[in-house]
Amino acid sequence: MSDKLYQKLIDGWLGELRLNFALRDGRSVLTKCKHVGPFYVKRSFYSKNDNTPHVYLLHPPGGLVGGDKLILDVKLESDSRALLTTPGATKFYRSNSVYVTQKYTFRLERNTALEWIPQGSIFFPQSKAKIDTTFILEQGSRIISFDMLCFGNVSLGTANFPEDVDVCLNIFLSDSIGLRERLRINKLNCVMKLGGFRISALLFAIPSDEKILNEVRNLITSDNHHQVGGATLLDDILVVRLLSNDNQCLKQTLCRIWCVIRPFIMGQKAVLPRIWFT
Repeated sequence: MSDKLYQKLIDGWLGELRLNFALRDGRSVLTKCKHVGPFYVKRSFYSKNDNTPHVYLLHPPGGLVGGDKLILDVKLESDSRALLTTPGATKFYRSNSVYVTQKYTFRLERNTALEWIPQGSIFFPQSKAKIDTTFILEQGSRIISFDMLCFGNVSLGTANFPEDVDVCLNIFLSDSIGLRERLRINKLNCVMKLGGFRISALLFAIPSDEKILNEVRNLITSDNHHQVGGATLLDDILVVRLLSNDNQCLKQTLCRIWCVIRPFIMGQKAVLPRIWFT
């Protein structure tokens, strides 16, 4: 092994991806794609009767270890739209005492529409991660986003929790206070903070109203056999929180909510990304 490669393994890998979307001839297209390291996209996919590009974020290593960094910067120019997802869950493996850093920033100009629906994150025992996700929305922007965080592996037993996971979410709006929150989970407080559950999910959607809120609450109430959760409205931000130990059940609930609210917020029916079925 060369000294350069050995030092790279010690320091961790950097993956950086910058994407820009714009409206061209009535269709939203990916106009800029710049990447560093093993973090990139190949092409945009379009479904029938929907001009929203589906873009899959690819990270070939398949997992992250201490010292690795993932940086994502996404910009939607005025009147454009995009759906971003991942082929599978992001896996955070055992750390060498150094944190994995993940920093994602989404900038939505006026009258844009973004759907950010990754397939979740799995934090394996003794992993350490700092995750910062920021959304900056200008007037008239719309967004639906949901994600799942799985802390430890249920099949490994109750003592196998991540060492330390620090998750920050920032939503900045042009005409209201927005939302800022932080969830910090470690092997000492995981059971207490999550009420005995291993998987936490968060969905938010902008703009929302009482009608959308009631639709989502009814759905959650009718689908609570393997999970607990609730929904609330903060100004025009719909916030849904769910806890479970069944990741498939939780994902199905999130997708049902997405299918219910997308026509109200995006004006079109939901189309599941093809990558989810491969």
